[in-house]
Amino acid sequence: MRTKFKQWAVDYLNESRNIFKLEDIDSIKAFLNEKACFLEIGPGKGKFILGMAEKFPNYNFLVVEISPTIAGICLKKIDENKEINNVKMVADDFFKLSSLLDKDTFDGIFLNFSDPWPKKRHEKRRLTSKLFLESYKNILKPDGKIYFKTDNDDFFTYSRESFIENGFKIIYENLDYQVDASVDEETEFEEKFKSQNIKIKKLILTK
Repeated sequence: MRTKFKQWAVDYLNESRNIFKLEDIDSIKAFLNEKACFLEIGPGKGKFILGMAEKFPNYNFLVVEISPTIAGICLKKIDENKEINNVKMVADDFFKLSSLLDKDTFDGIFLNFSDPWPKKRHEKRRLTSKLFLESYKNILKPDGKIYFKTDNDDFFTYSRESFIENGFKIIYENLDYQVDASVDEETEFEEKFKSQNIKIKKLILTK
């Protein structure tokens, strides 16, 4: 379901203290090089990334979100957690960001409940399609990992095949995943789906 446009959220992008513009690439790189760093593509309302940032204060977390409305909603949540200072956002297109980044930047990439884009003509928009996976290979460190979760059976099957076809190795697979609170956090979608007895599928992969 698409998020309805919210003007206040778009306006908030100009108020947030935790947003990077692409023209601030030197600041982005400084943040990424400060500590081990993880990227989330599509953070929703921010529950997952805020939980991870609180749990792992010695890591930095960057989120990228192309929808201005979702980005604004998420950023407000991040800003309200004033004790957390290791999360920043780029409210722009992932490929624009990745084209500016150095090779071997991230220790991990989180793909949580990404839009499955079920129609064949939209395949290139899927975050596990070939074009995205080639970009992940470039910005992931040699031992970096992709953490993938979905509720959608067809998208899971497609993504699993796509990962393998594009040179990724599965090191963990669970078709009825229950969150390991020592290393993971639930997203808003995850809470909702589990309450409906929908099984969560998870993969962890290396390149």
